[in-house]
Amino acid sequence: GLSEDEIQRMVKDAEANAEEDKKARELADARNQADALIHSTKKALTEYGDKLDAGEKEKIEAAIKELEDAARGGDKTEIDAKV
Repeated sequence: GLSEDEIQRMVKDAEANAEEDKKARELADARNQADALIHSTKKALTEYGDKLDAGEKEKIEAAIKELEDAARGGDKTEIDAKV
């Protein structure tokens, strides 16, 4: 069978992987939320953008670009800040 050291190492590996899996899942969720917001904002901008003045439209487009850039990165905190 397995020695006590091997069992302890396997338990520690499983715990470490669980934390990494949790972080990866949280990042994926943040990216999905960002993508949904980008999509809905672009759609609204297409429909109603002509009702905005140029300055407002530029600010919204810049915010979309910042969120797209953040979503491509691997920093959940940055994505959350842009959402």
